[in-house]
Amino acid sequence: MDQLSWTNVNPHKHVQRYWAHLTLAVCVVCYVCYIFYDELRGYIRLRQAYLTSPQHRLRASATTVLVTAIPERWLTIEALDKLYDVFPGGLRNIWINRNFDELSEKVKRRNKIALKLEAAETDLIKRAVKAYKKKKGKGMSKAKMDMEKIDENMQAEQMASGTGVSSGNPHQVRHSVREALDDSEFPSQPPEEEQKRRRIPVPVVGHGLAVVGGGIDKFGHTVVGGVKKVGRGASERLNSSGGFEAEDEASQSAVRPDPNVDPGTQARTTDSPADHTRDAPHREYTETNGAGDAEGRSGWMFWRTGKKSRKDDVSRKGREEDELPLSYSSPVIPDANAQATVNDRHARNEPKDVLRKKRREISPKAHGVGQEDSVREGEEPPAAYNKEYEDDDYGEPIWKKYLSESDRETMRLPIFGLTWMPSLPLLGRKVDTIYYCRKELARLNVEIEQGQQEPERYPLMNSAFVQFNHQVAAHMACQSVSHHIPQHMTPRHVEVSPDDVIWENMSIRWWERYIRTALVVTVVVGLVIGWAFPVTFTGLVSQVSYLTTVLPWLGWIKKLPGWLLGIIQGVLPQLMLAILMALLPVILRLLAKQQGVHTGMAVELSVQNYYFAFLFVQVFLVVSLSSGITTVIQKISKDVTSAPGVLAQNLPKAGNYFFSYMLLQAFSVSAGALVQIGGLISWFILAPLLDSTARQKWTRQTSLPRVQWGTFFPVYTNLACIGLIYSVISPLILVFNIITFSLFWVVYRYNTLYVTKFRFDTGGLLYPKALNQLFTGLYVMELCLIGLFFLVRDEKDKVVCLGQGIVMIVVTALTVIYQFILNSAFGPLLRYLPITLEDDAVARDEEFARAQRKKWNIGGEEEDEGRNLNDVLEERERREREVDRADEDIEMKNIEARRQRHMLDPRKLMPGPNRWTDSSRNRRSKDFRHYPRRQEDAHTTSNQHMQRNSMKDLEAQRASRIADALFSGIHDEIEELTADERDKLVQRAFQHEALRAKRPVIWIPRDNLGISDDEIYRTQRFSKHIWISNEHTGLDSKGRVVYRRSPPDFSELDLIEL
Repeated sequence: MDQLSWTNVNPHKHVQRYWAHLTLAVCVVCYVCYIFYDELRGYIRLRQAYLTSPQHRLRASATTVLVTAIPERWLTIEALDKLYDVFPGGLRNIWINRNFDELSEKVKRRNKIALKLEAAETDLIKRAVKAYKKKKGKGMSKAKMDMEKIDENMQAEQMASGTGVSSGNPHQVRHSVREALDDSEFPSQPPEEEQKRRRIPVPVVGHGLAVVGGGIDKFGHTVVGGVKKVGRGASERLNSSGGFEAEDEASQSAVRPDPNVDPGTQARTTDSPADHTRDAPHREYTETNGAGDAEGRSGWMFWRTGKKSRKDDVSRKGREEDELPLSYSSPVIPDANAQATVNDRHARNEPKDVLRKKRREISPKAHGVGQEDSVREGEEPPAAYNKEYEDDDYGEPIWKKYLSESDRETMRLPIFGLTWMPSLPLLGRKVDTIYYCRKELARLNVEIEQGQQEPERYPLMNSAFVQFNHQVAAHMACQSVSHHIPQHMTPRHVEVSPDDVIWENMSIRWWERYIRTALVVTVVVGLVIGWAFPVTFTGLVSQVSYLTTVLPWLGWIKKLPGWLLGIIQGVLPQLMLAILMALLPVILRLLAKQQGVHTGMAVELSVQNYYFAFLFVQVFLVVSLSSGITTVIQKISKDVTSAPGVLAQNLPKAGNYFFSYMLLQAFSVSAGALVQIGGLISWFILAPLLDSTARQKWTRQTSLPRVQWGTFFPVYTNLACIGLIYSVISPLILVFNIITFSLFWVVYRYNTLYVTKFRFDTGGLLYPKALNQLFTGLYVMELCLIGLFFLVRDEKDKVVCLGQGIVMIVVTALTVIYQFILNSAFGPLLRYLPITLEDDAVARDEEFARAQRKKWNIGGEEEDEGRNLNDVLEERERREREVDRADEDIEMKNIEARRQRHMLDPRKLMPGPNRWTDSSRNRRSKDFRHYPRRQEDAHTTSNQHMQRNSMKDLEAQRASRIADALFSGIHDEIEELTADERDKLVQRAFQHEALRAKRPVIWIPRDNLGISDDEIYRTQRFSKHIWISNEHTGLDSKGRVVYRRSPPDFSELDLIEL
């Protein structure tokens, strides 16, 4: 290797050969600088094409600017409107942010409590079912047990495919985009119509009378099953069998059939104790205060009715006749539209007084927020739960037939009553998990929803979102100086995704951000320098046998067993090092978040800087200087100008190490990325061990891995820097660099297309930052060459490469100037759009609109002029018939070709397994009979054959059904919406996440014993503010949770990138 590096030249005989090194170094610098220039040009073209694409310009993030550090004087709708109305197109929306940190903490705690309650309920049901099966299986033959398992699996499949029971659904979730659009129409109504609707004497509980303004039929979209009739009141009762009996003057609810379920599924009866409860129809409940008492009151203010709670006389064996049904809907629904102040899209063409009038119409008071729908002073808030039903002492719960009290899950409360402290074993009060979480969840639901009803109680932040009508106006607003005082109304960010906002950092002042940045940089520098000590410790652990001879007090280690000592020396150091390297990105992201940046992508940009600095120091510098680190430190501390010479002496020695390092990274990282070791471990090891609830299983199945770009780029930027540094000193490393990055290109291209998911991105902003970081490798190479040239001496100890060294100093200075000019020229274009692209973007928008009309067969005026609707429909039907006819011709040709091949097959005379008695859904006709692959298959009995095929078909159908239920029919493309529809969805998108938080559902599995239904009933009796459901879930023969739908609180709106 040394023959192909710098050390191969004899300084005493071949001094002139160093001019070749200088020439190659200058060529490398010039070529790399040109590549940087060309890559930045290509990046800018690509980014501009992406930002001006019609698909991207449809998003609200393309036209919305986040303005921070706003002075109090300008923190009003009118002031911001006057300030930014000068830009072309005018404003569309303005959101002034409020500090909901207190509410946000409650939301986070509620989510944790809900998950804990869900896990505890699931565990209780699974334990009870397991105990029942254990008792039932005694003395049962193996054949009968196998048949029981098959029957239990089929029952679990039917339960998961059918509808279950639910209680406390507040109807906050809009499962589809259409529901959200229908539901978002009411804010645009004038306040006069709003007041009229409030006087409608229909006591509808759930989403409130404000939704009903467009007609009772629209309300049916938000209620599961729809509402066919709304009477004067509703009073249903849950009979002892678990079904519903409607009394006189009760509202009749329609049951929405499940299109994917066999009609006979819900009517199936078995011998299980709770089939009558499991197959009860899912209905909605409408509560009244009695005859005519609902008039003049908001439907959800049930605590004003004067109705006192009382403990009913409940027997130990039965239930009351007048109790509420399990599908009782929650009386509380948040209305968080108070924060959005909306301008009309054509606001620039209207007088200011008209705009102010519109803003007053859509202000919080216009919607009753803080007036009729909030708790007035002197009134008590609603009770979160009924204290008389805290425990299961009213009627014997079903789980007690199979379990004892000690079998229930318990938990320890945090000490000193501090919720932020973790629960510690043997410390803190021990409580029943289900009982405690029920009370906490009910209390938090009431407090959160009451806070969501009154957003004006929370203080204003010094930031706001301003949405423009034109994309170019948003970019102009970001580049303009907004305020006459330094650091006011800055920084301003465009291309901010609503779900990527870090809300707790939105109120940080500019001087506070500077202080935080200084502290974070100091901590990062300390980490970069001090991280070598724990890494060194892991190396010492690998040499523990040698340390025992040097340090006598470690002699006890020699007494350990040989296998244990081998693990300590071989496995433990690698494990410790892996944990250290995994912790570092987490620490850096935490520090970047504390720095005060406003978005998750800004965090990734900061982490990219910090992580690259860490890798360059720890991977490159420490390794290069490790041979004589103490001597190096002493020399540099005495004379800083000696750094180039010190680096020049040590760099060539470390070249061979980086050869092997490059190959190791190339093969190990690329192979691991292709095999997806983390995904395999997660799916086949962690999932069976950790995922016990339906939600945990659903989350793991529907979540794709995501790339953390802040720690992804620096790894490969560092490898490229190492290649640049050694490109002249040891040119062979370029070959290893080519191999390494070729493998990476193949691997990550595949993963990017098919494996990983990208919900948020910077639009490519990490790439120019990585290019600038590559200048680090260029500078280190030039400094090392300067040192190496000045270290070349003849027999008289005279510098013989003085000219080469001076030339390299000049090249280094020119490189610095070049980088400065490059960043000055390309800097504004790296993030913002020029005005010259607006006309081209508008033309592409029009072309895209025509393509969309053609795609959906909606002809434009210029295309369909002179054609009536019948002509358009006939043309569409004709095209559809042609497509169907072509598909049939292709299918018939394929069938005929397979039939010809089959007729020539001599095995067609052999008997096949498929007969007309085969119960398989995938049974083929006799013309497509197959010869058995194994000889023993031909001798199996018909019963065994049918049993085996039915199990195979059940698995295949189950996988297909899950995939269809989870992933098909989801409309998450914003291109499918009109401009008005997108604007309606955006109204809530830029509101604080605490205002948009929905009540979580406790999703538990159904079972044949009726324990799940009984738990829902008891939760409903305890509190009307807990949403609990067992819809589309079940337990298979092994006691594992199965599901066939997404959770009831899942919404397509969560997938749409606005």
